[in-house]
Amino acid sequence: MTHQVIIVGGGFSALVLANRLKEYGVDFLMFEKNDRVGKKILATGNGRCNITNVDLDATHFHGGDPSFCEYGIKNYDNRHIEGFFNKLGVLFTREDDRIYPASLQANAILDALRLRLNVSEVLTSKYVEGVFFDEKKGLFKVVCKDGDIYYSKNVALCVGGKVGSHFGTDGSSYVLAKNFGHRITELYPSLVQLTTDKNMIRGLKGVKQKASVSAIIDGKTVAEAKGDLLFSDCGVSGNAIFKLSAYVTSSKNARIKIAYLPNIAEAEILESLQNKVLSYPNERGESLLNGLVQSRIGSNLVKSLGLENLPYKDFTKKQLSALVNLLKNTVLRIIGTQGFDSAQVTKGGVDTADVNEITMESKLQKGLYFCGEVLNIDGDCGGYNLQWAYSSAICAAAAITGEKL
Repeated sequence: MTHQVIIVGGGFSALVLANRLKEYGVDFLMFEKNDRVGKKILATGNGRCNITNVDLDATHFHGGDPSFCEYGIKNYDNRHIEGFFNKLGVLFTREDDRIYPASLQANAILDALRLRLNVSEVLTSKYVEGVFFDEKKGLFKVVCKDGDIYYSKNVALCVGGKVGSHFGTDGSSYVLAKNFGHRITELYPSLVQLTTDKNMIRGLKGVKQKASVSAIIDGKTVAEAKGDLLFSDCGVSGNAIFKLSAYVTSSKNARIKIAYLPNIAEAEILESLQNKVLSYPNERGESLLNGLVQSRIGSNLVKSLGLENLPYKDFTKKQLSALVNLLKNTVLRIIGTQGFDSAQVTKGGVDTADVNEITMESKLQKGLYFCGEVLNIDGDCGGYNLQWAYSSAICAAAAITGEKL
């Protein structure tokens, strides 16, 4: 039997594409190498599925050519994705600019997508080993690891990236694109914990602090974020760091600058410390920053200057000013990341120069489509990657069905 479309992969973009094709009566078959579809969906947004964002400005997307995603994001935006799921019985709620299912449960999204599909349309535990184009038949030949062979007029590669090998996305599926001459850019983990020089984070494991954080590459600030900063024994994490990781993971000369008190002027902080010195002259320096930041952070900053045993009364204005500077400008050198298995998204993928930005169709092989994370497009933390997966899948569906959806 020859199918109209074979979808390789069973994640978010694959399920969106399948639902759209089903709506338009297009025959398709989906292959998922896991024992069930949508496993990774259940882990998104800490299990709550942050599906999109109110602010879809182009600056939130990255890649070799971030403008590649502009057509899809503009035409199939946050209103479009909400409308799509509203028809499937899912309502949404907002937290700041982030949009979640009203239940705050990711399974609401997964159930809405998978329950419309028939068992005969989805083959799980089916590992696709190769995809080729049979010139004689004029059809795609899809070869599975168990020896089964299938034919179709179109193939959509919705195989994800390299992050989360426990979800089955280990990067091995990029070979399916390479077989058609597609280039794969260098891959990096993104939305991931950063490892840093340990000198300024000793003793801070488990400490969480609200802060303003900047990413600096070659001395130039490239991004800023405000939010939670979470320390580990080897680096920093938290939503503020995840936002910045998209900018720095591919750089060899990156740093982050932390402003623990971004909304308080340096002069005001200095005056507060001077008053504290006058009020408690005999207290030891280790506790001087208590009340301004989390106590372990304060102690760490004082120790970094070797002032932890100095009585308050012996602090000079220069030393107090140095502490103020650290509160506003602590700089950590980035050594690396915690790797692909700890990341939320892959930075890099199929080079978009060889893909049509309107249809998601390969420029090298007619009838071959790409959706979602497999492409060299990644987004900031905050629902941008699921939005891109959705938009790219609808673009492909529109091209296959010949309808503007």
